[in-house]
Amino acid sequence: MKRLLSLLLLLCLLPVFAVAEESASGGPAIIDRTGNLTEEYQFPEGTPVLEIVFPRVYSSDCAIVRYGYDVMMIDASTGTEEMHDRIKSALSSMGVDYIDIAFNSHPHDDHINGFVPLAESFPVGRLILTFEEDCNDSMKNTVAAFNEKDIPIEHVEDGDVFYMGPEEDVVIRVLQRNDSGTWEPNNRSAMLHIQFGERSIIFTGDVENHAQRSFGENPPEGGLKADILKYPHHGQVKLHDPFFDAIDPELVFMNGANQVMEGAKSYLDKRRVPYLIGYEGLTRLRTDGVVWVVDYMHENYTDRNTKNPDYK
Repeated sequence: MKRLLSLLLLLCLLPVFAVAEESASGGPAIIDRTGNLTEEYQFPEGTPVLEIVFPRVYSSDCAIVRYGYDVMMIDASTGTEEMHDRIKSALSSMGVDYIDIAFNSHPHDDHINGFVPLAESFPVGRLILTFEEDCNDSMKNTVAAFNEKDIPIEHVEDGDVFYMGPEEDVVIRVLQRNDSGTWEPNNRSAMLHIQFGERSIIFTGDVENHAQRSFGENPPEGGLKADILKYPHHGQVKLHDPFFDAIDPELVFMNGANQVMEGAKSYLDKRRVPYLIGYEGLTRLRTDGVVWVVDYMHENYTDRNTKNPDYK
């Protein structure tokens, strides 16, 4: 009862995104704290919290997911020094110095190449792959680097489920299609649907028209519905209406270069769905399974490149 009263009081005081759905508590599912950079919201002490932080990489993908002592990185951007510095900056800001799970959605350079310098800088527990180990040079180089360090490599496919937390509180579903058997890697991207309590987010890799149509016309068991959508292919690909409708997000995150996201912004404006842009701050999503709190973290810059004035 105390927790419910505290939540209701908080909702009266804080600005919120215009959301279409309410949580079971009767309040909005997403609370917007991106405009408050001076006062950090704290969940009640002892509350289990799922945290997702997006390093300020651009035209590439990387996300850091933490639940308790478990840390997963979804993709790792490119292997360039600048992007690796941005990832290190985000990890430093979170106080993270290890990665339990390194997950790769598909083996394009801007998603997988960053895992090699990551493994040089941080302990990594295991690498999870969704493509063949010899599918291209980027994959071969990554596999060789992890094998050299004796880091276990596992494979998952469509329909597989894995978990975070000692009680398996966070449920992660792998969603991957290749209906024709000839799709190129973007459409074969493995998506991740992450669920904690009532709240959920879907990471869509670089899925384009073929995969979006397949998922929209034939949703997987358990559906696609998620509170938050990580926009596919860095905001530069069109969204298929049935695919978007099946997800029915209340918030969208994009991390592309500014000039390529205009079409995505226009689409979301027409659909009246709010969105966040990665270059505007070190974006953090947190949930106790009842409500998402969205804000920007104070970033510990580790290199001058993280303040690149040309970032936008």
